[in-house]
Amino acid sequence: MRNLLRPISLFLLPSLLLSLSACERQSDAKRATTAPPVPVILKSASVQEVQRAIEVNGTLWADEDVIISNKINGKVIGIYKDVGDHAEPGEPLAQLLKNDYELDRNQKESALQETLTKLGLKEIPTKDFDVSTLPTVRRAKLQADNAESRFNRGKQLHDNNPPLISDQDFADLQTAWDVAKTAYEVEVISARGLISEAKTKQAELAIANQALDDTTIRVPRADYKAAEATLGQNDENRSPSARPTDIHAAKPKRSYAVAARMANAGELVRAVTPMFRLIDDDPVKLRAPVPERHISEIKVGQRVDVKIEAYPQSFRGEIARINPQIDPANRTFQIEVVIPNDKHLLPPGAFASGLVQTRVNPQVVFVPLEAVVSFAGVNKVFTVKDNKAVEIVVDLGVRRGNLVEISKGVNPDDMVVISGTSKLASGVPVAIQSAAGTQATASAP
Repeated sequence: MRNLLRPISLFLLPSLLLSLSACERQSDAKRATTAPPVPVILKSASVQEVQRAIEVNGTLWADEDVIISNKINGKVIGIYKDVGDHAEPGEPLAQLLKNDYELDRNQKESALQETLTKLGLKEIPTKDFDVSTLPTVRRAKLQADNAESRFNRGKQLHDNNPPLISDQDFADLQTAWDVAKTAYEVEVISARGLISEAKTKQAELAIANQALDDTTIRVPRADYKAAEATLGQNDENRSPSARPTDIHAAKPKRSYAVAARMANAGELVRAVTPMFRLIDDDPVKLRAPVPERHISEIKVGQRVDVKIEAYPQSFRGEIARINPQIDPANRTFQIEVVIPNDKHLLPPGAFASGLVQTRVNPQVVFVPLEAVVSFAGVNKVFTVKDNKAVEIVVDLGVRRGNLVEISKGVNPDDMVVISGTSKLASGVPVAIQSAAGTQATASAP
């Protein structure tokens, strides 16, 4: 009998174990449905105005970067400026030996005075000068007038009946008058030729004076005027557009700094030898590439906040130029930002970053940072519906203090969970402890 009961008990044991396991699962399910809700705090999303910006990186450049060379050959006898010195327009940088150029100037001046002496003048005559006032021309004029008077008296005598002078004497008077008139015309032509020669020598003297002045190497002047010797009689007949003008008269005054010195005292330099490198660093220019996808957003005149690593503050500038061509090698186009630099804090050549202020979005949704849960590159927030948590995957934008922009997923005035998010999942019961509906405020970047 005992042997018969043993197989029956072994058969009933698995069924008994399965029944016990099912009871345990039902008990666990009851405990799960009866778990206490997660306490949470809600806060409403806020709407703010956002100034959109594009970040660019580039290099600072001086407004003007020039190499100063000598125009003439010469020996360097003095250096007045060195690296780091500031110089105003027209200020001397270096000096070449003047001796040869002073001698040439003196020679040209003597040649001009010689020609003026032949004319009996002390200075170059004007365009409307009457050559008949010159001594040589006046003498020839008097001789011609005298010959004419003698001819007229002889004609009266010759016309008498009978003639009081012979035909030969009358012919001699006619010839003398013709010779005197020709001599007068020759003197007039000669005087005009000497005046032209004097103006030529005046121009040569001006060239010699210019060469002498070029022995002093100077900072570029604020304006450049044509030399007086080049403004001859024909200058008044030129059209206004063809006359020499001050080519830099309308530009503001510049201030230069010496960035490099390539000449030394005692050195013999040929013409057009680089001697100094000057920069004008007020304003400076940021040249930076911009991806082509932003070409519709970039406009001339837009504000740009520029920063360099040397200073914590930013410097305000404006877009002055936009390159119309996109570089096919890197699919970018270049912009030029002009930044005032009156305190000379921004050094040309420095790396700089900038934020280009583009459009303004008036309705942008922000939520507190503590409402965002990030895991494995996925950002999400939780809202509450029917006392249960609802998970929403969101895209983040700019940050403002303790707020972050939600570019997709949350509507204005939606309530988001800002406390207890680590215990939440979709469908988890929640208990709202308090709700804050006030909109947060933040300052614009």
